[in-house]
Amino acid sequence: MNAKFKPLGIAAAVAAASLGYTGVTSAQDKAGNDLGDLALIPYYSVRDGFVTGVHITNTSDLTQVVKVRMRRGTDSMDALDFNLVLSPKDVWTGFIAAEGDDVVFNTTDNSCTAPATTNGKFVMPGIYREDADEGYIEIIGMGSADDSQPIYTSALHDSDGVPADCDAVRDNFFRGGVATTKKGVIDGLTSVQRLDSTKATLGLNTYADTGDALKVSYFLRNAERGTEFGNSATHITGFLAQPAITNQQSGLFSGDLLGFDYPDLAGGIPQAAGGNENDRFQMLRANLGGESVINDWSANTALNVNTDWVITFPGQYTMLNLPAYFAQLMTAGLEGENKVVCAPGATFGATGGPGTDTPLTVTGCDNRDIPAIATFDVYDREEQTISQPEGGLVVSPQIPGAVVQTELPFEVNVVQWGDAPVLGSENSDIVVETPEGANFGWAELSVASSLAKTQAVCEATAGSAGVNIANGSAAIATAIAAYVCDTTDVVKNEIPKIGFVAWERNFPSNPAATYGRIIEHSYVTSS
Repeated sequence: MNAKFKPLGIAAAVAAASLGYTGVTSAQDKAGNDLGDLALIPYYSVRDGFVTGVHITNTSDLTQVVKVRMRRGTDSMDALDFNLVLSPKDVWTGFIAAEGDDVVFNTTDNSCTAPATTNGKFVMPGIYREDADEGYIEIIGMGSADDSQPIYTSALHDSDGVPADCDAVRDNFFRGGVATTKKGVIDGLTSVQRLDSTKATLGLNTYADTGDALKVSYFLRNAERGTEFGNSATHITGFLAQPAITNQQSGLFSGDLLGFDYPDLAGGIPQAAGGNENDRFQMLRANLGGESVINDWSANTALNVNTDWVITFPGQYTMLNLPAYFAQLMTAGLEGENKVVCAPGATFGATGGPGTDTPLTVTGCDNRDIPAIATFDVYDREEQTISQPEGGLVVSPQIPGAVVQTELPFEVNVVQWGDAPVLGSENSDIVVETPEGANFGWAELSVASSLAKTQAVCEATAGSAGVNIANGSAAIATAIAAYVCDTTDVVKNEIPKIGFVAWERNFPSNPAATYGRIIEHSYVTSS
């Protein structure tokens, strides 16, 4: 089918008001102009014929190093990431699609990446491929370079739009760089590459912060249905206060704290080299932790109009003892002392494991807000209050004041309001049945942290080791003990929330006429 796409309106909801947060001082804020050094795309999908497009623009006169990272929707594990180097005023574009059993990030763009693409493709590695058909995307500015730095010259495009030397650019993202003698990352502030002119000598790059220069947008397209939605990402200014350059060769599994796992939403590099900024997620909670979410809904069968809400809680992985959680995933099929269980708890502790026949159970490992407790207040257009009974939402006028709660279990959740799903998500456990006499309206969603846990943000220490399952649970226990989970400044119920409502009106007899739109959520914010 040769579907034609109509131009679609993209509506921005009312911007969130400024947030105050006792005990935290930060220049970090939600951007009102859709520019920042952090951008969060609340949803990607390759399910049911969808592809997801990403546009990243460098609006500055500097070369920007950017982390692009896909996180799977169930538990936000890093499903695919790479470093992107944008020359001044550069734009990079790509799209995510299913190709057979693979999830592939495709691009025809010439801008330098580390690693290089294979025929214009990054194929999602198998380790977290399961449940990664949908999720969200982090775009983090890692640092910038002015025209005195070698990477600036190497990344610069010529008159044909081709960078001068992407191989030299990629030199900067190997591990273990040493000034004048070995290419790669030295620390979060500096890296070494071969010089373009000779390739026989090495040059040092020194980075500054990005200066809130990134502009990110996205779209979701389903060619079979002739539907496309698009919007700007959620942008944060002042996310990192200094550069956080990391290598693209190794990571936490090998004990590398200057590797591809960082920077993340907890901040930069978790050791003295390059500085420690692991408090950034607490600040992000303040900026995106509004009390409730407000948006429209429609479930109009007569007009073939349906809506899905996307509700994403970014950064929940920062609240896990990652070595313990990694080990739980990798030992899921084992029994006895080699099995690891990542459990919630008010304090850290580990029982079982080495020298026993029982699994190594790590309490205080899972400190996430999820599964979050969700309360919906639903209204039709005639001001009638509607509430949800146990087991799902059924829209029908009821007596005001009824409060019924459900759980949002994932990092990315989709709420379906109509007879048919708009996004075809697997992460939708709440379905609103189309009621008689109430086909559209608005709703307010309040979200509270899991009552079963004490919320905390976890970080690696300088002594952290990689998680090598082959070495048994004794090695795993050592890695786990090197992580610290801190409850300081982590406010319960201050859950970061981003997302939108996706509308679709379809015409079964004329699919080319189908159209849709995205409308961002509005937020009632805390004081």
